[in-house]
Amino acid sequence: MRIRLLELGFSFIAAFAVWYLLKEKAPVVERALSVPLKVVGLGNDRVADGLPKEVLLRLRGPAPLVEDKTLPVSAYLDLSNADGAFVREVQVAVPQGVEVLEVRPARVEGQVESLVRQALPVLLTSPDGPVEPEVKTVQAEGPRSRMEKARLALGLDTGGEEVALVAFGEGPLLGIRLSPERVRVKSRSSFLESRLLPLRPVPPPGYRVLEFSPKAVRLVGPKGVLDELSEVMVRLPGTTGVYEGSLDLLLPPGVSPVGVVLGRARLALE
Repeated sequence: MRIRLLELGFSFIAAFAVWYLLKEKAPVVERALSVPLKVVGLGNDRVADGLPKEVLLRLRGPAPLVEDKTLPVSAYLDLSNADGAFVREVQVAVPQGVEVLEVRPARVEGQVESLVRQALPVLLTSPDGPVEPEVKTVQAEGPRSRMEKARLALGLDTGGEEVALVAFGEGPLLGIRLSPERVRVKSRSSFLESRLLPLRPVPPPGYRVLEFSPKAVRLVGPKGVLDELSEVMVRLPGTTGVYEGSLDLLLPPGVSPVGVVLGRARLALE
């Protein structure tokens, strides 16, 4: 036991000697760095709102310590007794031999609120048409004052497999955590448009068209598909004389006429 105490004593003396030499002989430098602002003293049912994510520190001390990228520095707020609105000084922990010259912000104002969890419906939007997500709701967690404004989890579809979500009320609501934060797309469909296009009769081989009506048809379909159509071909039956009845329109998938298209054609042998 006595030997163990002597070993600890020598270790302490050696560490102190190293620190003293660094302090006396190493050049003194300054360094600015940003560190996350941590909150302590709150339980699982309360949350601090309105806090900055980081604080800026300006430090001074021996170069080997201050310039070390692994320098153990932390900034925190102790909110053990806070309830409602608060103003607290930011506390900073640094190694021995390092001096804190500045903390920005040095004082923080915020609000301690109860933590609320609830489900929010998912809505995906796209300028091209309706988008259906794989899940209908996601779990949301945040301060009560913000959760009371939350109405849905909104995402803008950009064509990928997943869409990022943000809590939304009258506008985007920061400080609300969604789980999951991204959802997969189940299906996409295009907005439908209506367009009037000319008809072009196509008789069977060996026939020619003498008369044909109507001249055009109104179609409904996705905008992108309709944009590629300049006319609609009509396949006519192989019969001489006059044909009256429904017309066989050659249309791409997703495009259909408005109602039943009736027509009249007179064909003759070539």
